Amino acid sequence: MSQPVSSLRRFEIAPMNQSSGSSSFSYREGSPLIQFEIGEADLYLMSHTLRMNFELELTTGAGPGNFPNNNVQDPGNPDAQVLLNNKIGVAGCIENITISNLQNNTLEYCRAYPRLLASLIPGGAGFGDYQGYLTQTFGATSNRQVEGRMCNRKMEVSMPLMVGMFLNGENIPLSFRSGTGGLRISIMLSPSIQALFGSTPALTNNSFYTLKKISLTGQYGIPMGGVLPPIKSLGFSAYQNFYSVINTNDNTQQISPSLSAVVSQFTNFVPTTHISSYAEDGYKTTPLLNTTGALGAAQDLLAPCDGINFLRAGSSFPLRFKIDSRLLVVRDPAAPGGDVFAGSGFDAQRQLYYQGALRPLRRTTMCLAGANSEGLSIANGDVNHNSTTDIGNNGQQNCYGIGCRYDAMGNGSTANFKAQPFSMRLQSRLNGISPMSAYTYFLHRGVINYDGNGIVSIST
Repeated sequence: MSQPVSSLRRFEIAPMNQSSGSSSFSYREGSPLIQFEIGEADLYLMSHTLRMNFELELTTGAGPGNFPNNNVQDPGNPDAQVLLNNKIGVAGCIENITISNLQNNTLEYCRAYPRLLASLIPGGAGFGDYQGYLTQTFGATSNRQVEGRMCNRKMEVSMPLMVGMFLNGENIPLSFRSGTGGLRISIMLSPSIQALFGSTPALTNNSFYTLKKISLTGQYGIPMGGVLPPIKSLGFSAYQNFYSVINTNDNTQQISPSLSAVVSQFTNFVPTTHISSYAEDGYKTTPLLNTTGALGAAQDLLAPCDGINFLRAGSSFPLRFKIDSRLLVVRDPAAPGGDVFAGSGFDAQRQLYYQGALRPLRRTTMCLAGANSEGLSIANGDVNHNSTTDIGNNGQQNCYGIGCRYDAMGNGSTANFKAQPFSMRLQSRLNGISPMSAYTYFLHRGVINYDGNGIVSIST
C-alpha cells in the first residue's frame, strides 16, 4: 500500500520515438508505435491523473486533406463516409498497450484494447455521460449520428489509459528498489480497416486516421521525507485476453490462462465477418447473431443463449447453476428453422453477473445498458435497424456480454487457474453458418518481489 504524499508535481512527456519536429503517428503512414518513458525516481505515479492527449484527423479514401462528410447520416439517408465506434470513440485507434519497466520486465500486455473498452466504458456510463465528459476524454457520443458529426473535423481528446495497471487509480512507486523501476508505455495503433468503417465504399475504403500533437500528462506524488519506504512486494492488476470463434449451438470453450489470482472474467462478441472490414463496425458488442445463409446476407438475426455455465477443471465454478436466458419465440415458417427470436425480452440474470465482472456492483451507479441500447421495444419514434450504420434504435449496438466475478464480496479474494483450465459452456440458437468471434478477458493480480538490491521476480 502506498504511503501519504507530501506534495504533487505535474508532468508532460512527449513520445520518445517521435520524429524530429513532428509528433504525428499513423498506421497508414508506417508509424504505428507510440512509446512513452516515465523515469525511475523516488516518486509515486498518481495513476488516476494519467492522460494521453492528442488530436485525431480522419481522411477519406479520396486522399490527404479530405475530411469526411457525414452530415447526410440520418434515418432517411443513412449513408456515412468514415466513422468511429460511438461507444469508445478514438480508443478504437489503439490495438494493444504494453506496460513494462525500464529493465524490460513486462507487467501487462493488454491486447484487443478497443474491445476491452467496448465493455468497460458503457458498463459504467449512461447516456448523460456520453453527452458530457466522454466526448472530451474519448470522443465518444450517445449515438452514431452525433459521432458522424464529430468525425467531420479534428477531434481533440484527453484520454485515460484503462489498462489493468491504472484501472484502480493506485499510486505506483517508481523506484527500482521500492517500486516498478520506472515505466515504459508502448501503444500499438490499429489498422485503419479495423478502426474505421462506413457505408460509402468509394470514400470509406482506404480511409485512414492520423494522431498529432501527442503527449502524456499526469502528476507525481512526492513521498514524506522525499524517499519511498522499503517494501518486500508490490501488487498490481492486469488484463489477459484470449480470442476464439463460436459457430455451434452447444459450444464449450476451454482456456488455460495460467493465472494464479483471477478477480473476474468476461467475454464479448461480434460477427467474425465484421472484423477488419471497412463496411462494418468491428467494435460492436452484439448478442449472438445468425445469418439467413443467403449469399451476402447480413448477420443480424438474434440467436439467443439458452444457458451459460462457467467451469474450473470441469466443475461449475463459482456459480453452481446455469445462467438461463429469457427467450421470446415467434413462429415464422419463412425464417431459418421456423423461429424468430424477438428482442422484447431482457435476460437480466446474465446482465447482472456480466455487469459484476466489469466492476464491483456497489461501484456501478449507471450504465448504458437499457431499453435503447439493447434494442428493446420502445416508443421513441426510432426506425428499424440498419446493419451497417446502426441508425435507429441502435439495432444490434448492444452492451452485451457474459461473465462473472470471483471476488464477489469485494474482499480481495481471487480464483486460481494456474494449473486448472477455465471453461465456458454456451448453449444458444446459432445455426452453424454464422461464426461469432469471442474476446475473453481475465482481470488478475500480479506481484513484484524485491530484495535489498531491487526487483527479484514478477509473478502472476
